[in-house]
Amino acid sequence: MASDVEAAAVVAAYQQAPSTPPRPAAYSPPARPPSGARPPSGPPRMYGGRRVRWVARRPADTLPPPRPPRSTGPRLIPRYVYLPRWGLVDTPVTENEPRNSPARLGMALTGALQLAGAAFVASMCAHLLRYLLLVINRSTTLPGWLIGLSTVLVLAAGLLALAGFVYATVVFVRWLLAVRTETYGARGFFDPRARWQSIPLAAIPLVNVAGAALLLREPAEMLDDVARSAARTRLHKLWVGWTVVNVIAVLTGITWWVGAASGSIQTGANALFMVVLTAAVSAAFAFWAAHRLPAVFSGSSADQKVPAHRWVVVA
Repeated sequence: MASDVEAAAVVAAYQQAPSTPPRPAAYSPPARPPSGARPPSGPPRMYGGRRVRWVARRPADTLPPPRPPRSTGPRLIPRYVYLPRWGLVDTPVTENEPRNSPARLGMALTGALQLAGAAFVASMCAHLLRYLLLVINRSTTLPGWLIGLSTVLVLAAGLLALAGFVYATVVFVRWLLAVRTETYGARGFFDPRARWQSIPLAAIPLVNVAGAALLLREPAEMLDDVARSAARTRLHKLWVGWTVVNVIAVLTGITWWVGAASGSIQTGANALFMVVLTAAVSAAFAFWAAHRLPAVFSGSSADQKVPAHRWVVVA
């Protein structure tokens, strides 16, 4: 009985309910996280900590070779070839000297005199050979080719000696003009003699015996007392030597002219011997004056000798 009553109540309640279907529940958005925390972006990390850092490394085959181990042995002691000091080293500035400076022309004059001396030696040898052949020819007949060869040697050696003399004279004139210009210019003066006066006095043979000495003596008087005395002594020695050479050359010329005019074999042989003597004296003077003539106005001279011992006064 009770079951029938409950069933009837259920049926009555169903009949009284509305026929509209039930509405779906309203959509509610998901709850937001707290404002302080941000959601993770991207794929999830393999390591959760922020201190993890990725480092790129080169392949092993591209790495440089390892450095060799440093030697642990004793080190070398530094040594100096000069005394080390503070500051910069003051290197003297060497300016290029002009081509017409007395220093350069003095070196050229030394070479020219040595070259002229060698030419005079060659001329002396050629004329001496010719003289010996003339002496032998007095008792023995000589072949023609030997006499012709000696003639060619004499002519060639004579031309060589003449060329050496002319070259040495030209260089000497240039050096003399440069010395006069520099000596007078250092004292604030101009050369009192014009070039057309100085060149003939220094270049013409026999005239330059007195002319060259005069042209050298004038600038020597512009020096101080010590340098003036030394220059006078050197000039006096050079003038004596040059005078001896010119006197022998004049005697040789006279002997040669007399021998050619007389036609005598003996006189010709004597003239040839005088040529040999002149060439020998000229060569000796050229070699002797090669270093002394350019040093006339300098502080050093080839005549000065350094003493081997030094005497000290002990109290």
